[in-house]
Amino acid sequence: MSQIYTKDFEIECPPQERTWYKISQRISELPLPGVPIRLILTAAQENTLTFECSFIDTDKPPVWSSLLDINIRDRNSTKPFVAVSIIPTGVRAEIGGFAGDATPSTNLLASACDYLVTNPNAVTASDIYFAKDNVLYLEGNLICQLLLGNIGVIPEKRKNIAAIIEKPKDERFLNNVLNALNGLRAVGGINVDPVIVTGGAVETKCTYSQYGNASGELSGIDELMKALDVVENSSARAVALMTTLEVEDKVRQAYYRGESIPNPWGGAEAIMTHMTTNFYPFTAAHAPLLLEWEHTGFGKLVDPRDGAELISSAYVCSPLNGLMNSPRPVKFDTPLATGETRISVENISAVVMPETTVGNIPFFASLDQGVPVILVKDNTTRYDITPEKLQIETQGRKIYRVNSYMEASGLLLALRNGIMPESTTRPMPQIEPIFL
Repeated sequence: MSQIYTKDFEIECPPQERTWYKISQRISELPLPGVPIRLILTAAQENTLTFECSFIDTDKPPVWSSLLDINIRDRNSTKPFVAVSIIPTGVRAEIGGFAGDATPSTNLLASACDYLVTNPNAVTASDIYFAKDNVLYLEGNLICQLLLGNIGVIPEKRKNIAAIIEKPKDERFLNNVLNALNGLRAVGGINVDPVIVTGGAVETKCTYSQYGNASGELSGIDELMKALDVVENSSARAVALMTTLEVEDKVRQAYYRGESIPNPWGGAEAIMTHMTTNFYPFTAAHAPLLLEWEHTGFGKLVDPRDGAELISSAYVCSPLNGLMNSPRPVKFDTPLATGETRISVENISAVVMPETTVGNIPFFASLDQGVPVILVKDNTTRYDITPEKLQIETQGRKIYRVNSYMEASGLLLALRNGIMPESTTRPMPQIEPIFL
């Protein structure tokens, strides 16, 4: 029986050793209850780091290297020009913490790149999807593996996408989702195959950790893995997961009223998709499955950033459109077929993220790999982990601060065109010659 655990733990790690290479070594020395599938730094003290981590205990072997493994790669390629934009889910980002409301900012960044890799919650908006064609839709675990140097990704349009639907108690909910899938087939010409209904419940309770970020408690994970096994034996290499997410009604209503709480669904969805992409060789995204008709919220006027959620009752059209543009993950050294382009950490030119969300694997891995990090000040979150809170030395590191995504896109253009960013600001730093 497979089981997912989420627990906190501490490691001793002084500021001068705060690299992913060192941090992952400390974590691997702990008695871990399974394979780590999602790690979040929740607190940084003088010599101690506290993490919230989700683990899975299962007999199925992972398809990729551990998140605790990092392979430092030689970054010597600038073509194609690729950037990564990460807006962590479940931390109430002002931009991207709602229903795909980071799509305009993401498209702006993408206009400065050949390809922009981003995580689903930034551009997924229930039934609405407007990300540009050069936006590569990739969930968080695979972004981590990409920046750790463990995998590459090959941009391609998906020929078919699998769908897994949790068996609902009310057949009308199933019919509602099937109508949405049929609409995508009839109007968009999208091949959705296979479509699998689980034999039992995949129960997920949405929670908040003591640190305020969204999390989740999952049971019935074996039911989901049985369905994923069927997908693995099909031709599909992308899957949309549609399962129930239990949220207290008072929390749901507070979120829709615009109160300052993170998206309650985001953490549980991330744990589920991270599990999927750790153990199956395809990309994934999640869409909530309704529990009650009242949960649609029809007729309510809500925060504009949540408008897309309130006009849908299936929530799956946007994730499926995104999955059509999800790149194919491959092992780092997989030979390329004629005409294929493989993106790896070797040709990632920058990683963009909110300034207060640096306590994650992509941030540490980027610094270890020598990838410039662009921190956006205006995209505030409830997370509040900055380089200063980490007490890491920023001098000499490629960490840039910008006020907005508009500034971030200009910085990407500078990097793409070989313009030294420091030459556009004042005062301009002096040359420091090396005297022999």
